[in-house]
Amino acid sequence: MELSIDEVAKRLNVPLETVQRWVRQGKIPMLHQRGEYTIRVEMLKRWAGERKLNVRTTDTDTASSSDGKAEFDGVLPAMQRGGVFYDLAGETKEQVLRSAVTCMPNLARIDRAVILEKLIERENLASTGIGNGIALPHPRANPGIGLVSPQISTCFLKRPIDFDAIDRQPVAVLMVLLSNTTELHLSLLSKLSFFLRDRSFCDLLRTIPTSDRLFARIATMEGIEHSTLPK
Repeated sequence: MELSIDEVAKRLNVPLETVQRWVRQGKIPMLHQRGEYTIRVEMLKRWAGERKLNVRTTDTDTASSSDGKAEFDGVLPAMQRGGVFYDLAGETKEQVLRSAVTCMPNLARIDRAVILEKLIERENLASTGIGNGIALPHPRANPGIGLVSPQISTCFLKRPIDFDAIDRQPVAVLMVLLSNTTELHLSLLSKLSFFLRDRSFCDLLRTIPTSDRLFARIATMEGIEHSTLPK
């Protein structure tokens, strides 16, 4: 069975523009014939498997909800998906963002350059340094990548750097937000920003806590019993 570009986008649960960009860049093995690009299902599954991307069985399968859109499931799950990383190297914004993108999970290799470009583009508009040594880097708009669920990657820098933060203090912690819809992004940003207004939580971040301790605190703030969290 052969799939069109539109069908490939639905099977991979990514924006149509993403697949079109991959085709232009020669990053997906689609065959051009009779004015259309197609790919056999077996080839798509093999290609996606090599890049750790999920392929729906049919166009109508849904990834997370009845309308095919991922749902906001909380800050804690997003942070668990995004991971916690320590001693990120870099002397400039671009260098530490590059280090962060290199570490972040659940991204296809072909999407990392896009994410880095979008993060830098956002910083050039205005710093995401919110004060207290913390920054919340995020793309300005939907980056058009094959990310199924939103995630927050928490990155502790090897040394604080100038991030043009609003309080002019150097930044030591990056919490990088990624999502595939504006709605999810706003939900994550709103909830996380609310948590970061808690001075004791900011103080905890400055102690460079273990991931277990960090997740336990988030669980408490979201009203989740830590004992119920997956081991």
